[in-house]
Amino acid sequence: MNAFRHLAILALATLASIASPARAQEQTLKVGSPAPALAVPNWVQGEFGGLKDPSKTYVVEFWATWCGPCKRSIPHLSELYNKHRSDGLVILGISDEPVATVKPFVQKMSSTMSYLVGTDPEKKTQQEWMQAAKQDGIPCAFVVRKGKILWIGNPLDDQFDSVIMQSLTGRYNPELSKRAQPTIRAANEAVRVKNFKDAWKHYDTVIDIDPQFFGDIAVKKYKTMLVDAKDSAGAAAWGNEMLRKYATDGQTLGEFALAICTDDAIKDRDFDLAMAAADAAAKIAPPSHAPSLRLQAEVRYHAGKFADAKELQYQAWMAADAGDKAEYKRVLDSYSKLAAKNAKAGS
Repeated sequence: MNAFRHLAILALATLASIASPARAQEQTLKVGSPAPALAVPNWVQGEFGGLKDPSKTYVVEFWATWCGPCKRSIPHLSELYNKHRSDGLVILGISDEPVATVKPFVQKMSSTMSYLVGTDPEKKTQQEWMQAAKQDGIPCAFVVRKGKILWIGNPLDDQFDSVIMQSLTGRYNPELSKRAQPTIRAANEAVRVKNFKDAWKHYDTVIDIDPQFFGDIAVKKYKTMLVDAKDSAGAAAWGNEMLRKYATDGQTLGEFALAICTDDAIKDRDFDLAMAAADAAAKIAPPSHAPSLRLQAEVRYHAGKFADAKELQYQAWMAADAGDKAEYKRVLDSYSKLAAKNAKAGS
């Protein structure tokens, strides 16, 4: 009996050792999973610093030089990267082809492929990402923020741009969004029938779920009070409450400032409130933070304070990353002309 029991235990151990790899293969990388380490051996364009910066949104895209849809997605990815890299967007294109194949292709694409590009001919990255997620078609993009995978799909998908924009503001969370949707619909319906008391109650309910995540709803409440309810006093009170409520949330404060200045529906623009929001956002940011200085400058520009806009945009230009300096300088030149013109008119 003891010998039989010993053989049985050996048999079970053997089966377990055979089954373990199978179980490992069944595990998939999915939305919500921690992002695997990205150990790409060769970077043919740009330098990679890891996926750990919580303020950045990373797009890990798998592609190949021979892939037609990949070639169609490249210019759009570059456009997104150029427009939003100062907002924290990092795009990484990874091919499993040799460097000798990928490097000439990237050089030929020139400015239409401006993001980071790496190669992994041994396909280790392919296994840890694509195979683990059971993805067998390219192009395939993984959107990563704060170490977690937020989205997996084709960068040509209609949802992709929206996911990126929401991720950059820290507001892509399918679970929270789904939870809030019925209340948001109720708020919108209450606004439609001019039942504003219920609308404010519904907006507040959504905001209370997660004030930072639903910062855009706080901005929407301000706009609705001002435009739909025509309640300037109520909107001003809510705006000042937002300055306190979002004292540590530069993203919401920035969106609030720009909404006041640029939303076409808003005619009665409270530029003092907008400047207070932009300045509060800048205080949260690191010293000489180019995007925050740019925001302060833009708000002053809309308020007609061209000399102040010029000075702040100059500081932003000086602090900007090398790849962003040309655009910052273009804006600085326009503010400088307006400041000079305004000074001449006042003399």
